[in-house]
Amino acid sequence: MLTSPITSPHFHSRVLVLISTYLSELSLFEASGDAATKSTQPASIIPPLTPVDTPLTPGETLSQIIAYSSPWIDLCSTDPLISNISRQVLNIEIAYASFCGVGNIIIPGPKSYSSGSTDNDGLIQYARAVQEALTIGSYIQIAIHIPMYAQHEETEMTGDLRPFARTRHSAEKPKASKEIDLFETWDSWNLIRTVCKYNSRLSVGKKPITSSNFSTFCRSVKHD
Repeated sequence: MLTSPITSPHFHSRVLVLISTYLSELSLFEASGDAATKSTQPASIIPPLTPVDTPLTPGETLSQIIAYSSPWIDLCSTDPLISNISRQVLNIEIAYASFCGVGNIIIPGPKSYSSGSTDNDGLIQYARAVQEALTIGSYIQIAIHIPMYAQHEETEMTGDLRPFARTRHSAEKPKASKEIDLFETWDSWNLIRTVCKYNSRLSVGKKPITSSNFSTFCRSVKHD
């Protein structure tokens, strides 16, 4: 089966501009001194998709395509702005793909495996977003793209929303040890499917071990 992104780089650019504009306006608002007397303006709403925002159009052939949602979102973010925008992006993509007749969608796995006040806060936030996506795409099969083990040193992609997260909302701390937990991704998947009540339309797609991380993986297996 063929694969296709749901949205285009043009849509990605629109979202980045939306976030940058909001953060600039928020910075001016806080600098003006009104922050003490007025409430902070709500997060921006992403406008509906336009023809240049997506390569997909409704048709019978789309049922044979595996679509994949934007990998640059961060549903686990502790910054309310980034998590809100990420959730909007996912919901827009799922809704449009469902409208077009897509039957299978791959969504990116969690960007982190611990955040917030407890180790599972970010994952529960992610799982609830997936649960909402399953409700929006009422017949779509969703697969979560999760690596075989947590690659904490994985480099960020261009245009990733994570760098936009404000520092005061970032509670995640890097792990002191470089050793990997071989069961961390399994525990994460188990939590996600539990929150989603073991929905039969939800599955997991494992990322293979890359050559750059193979030696680290072997050392962890030997250590265990």
